[in-house]
Amino acid sequence: MNKLTKVGLTALATSLVSTASFAGEMSVSGSASLSYTGLSTNSDVNPWAMGDSVKFNGGGDLDNGMTVSVYYELDGGTYDDYNLKLGMGDMGTLSFSGNSSSGSGVDKLKDIVPNAYTPVYEATDATDSGLIDASGNNQAGQWGYDVSAGGFDLSASYNPEPAAGKTAETGYAVVYDGLMDGLTLSAGYFDDGDEAENDTLGVKYTMGSLTAAYQMTKVDYTATGTADEDATHVGVSVAVNDQLSVSAGQQTIEFDGTAEDEKNSGIMASYTMGSISIGGGFNKLENKGGSTSAADVEASIFNISFAF
Repeated sequence: MNKLTKVGLTALATSLVSTASFAGEMSVSGSASLSYTGLSTNSDVNPWAMGDSVKFNGGGDLDNGMTVSVYYELDGGTYDDYNLKLGMGDMGTLSFSGNSSSGSGVDKLKDIVPNAYTPVYEATDATDSGLIDASGNNQAGQWGYDVSAGGFDLSASYNPEPAAGKTAETGYAVVYDGLMDGLTLSAGYFDDGDEAENDTLGVKYTMGSLTAAYQMTKVDYTATGTADEDATHVGVSVAVNDQLSVSAGQQTIEFDGTAEDEKNSGIMASYTMGSISIGGGFNKLENKGGSTSAADVEASIFNISFAF
């Protein structure tokens, strides 16, 4: 190899290294965690489980002043959550969800009710009814856009091909907190293609260490054979001190054509001590799907994690 070629390759290598140094970095985070989920209707299943999630976050500044970030979550050996975001300053943020991690549109307002550890409808069963995306909201291949303008936080999502044979899904959310200190008003709309049209309204108020919220959600299915849902969700959380928080909440869902309303209720608590976090509580599900014959389900929930 002649000297000219060596000089050229050396210059190229130096250029690549210099470029990489400005490209940003990727960080890895995770925790060692142990959880317990005991169900009154599932006593034969081992309630203990270990966390198996590792998160990757990367990003950096571009030459034109914009920023780019990427996120992946390796969960159970599979990359099940990942997204890409382009920050454009005052023009907002454009995002693309590869799978299950949009964060835009109605994802902003899926549940505004505060909780110390987990929502009242979790753990008791696999179906989360009465939420604005209960009818669908496929986040694989979904575009998002978020911007603040005139005191409003605006967010939109769009999935052009949520599934084979389905029409596009669109979601919108608006949040306003300029009316008075501590008060936040929100509204959202979700068109689940040819499945359903959903909307939600919510109000949240924070005063000192106390936060309370009330949310109304309606899910209107296009098909006459599917029961529409009208839900109300209310809850309050209190930060007792810098380490301990407690919460209580209740969600009631009315299904068209059923004799009873489904009711989800729960109390939660969380405690942080340095790198150790403990959370848990009790949730209860009554009249699942509006059925008077469905057995009540009580869930005892506990989790301890160690950050590193």
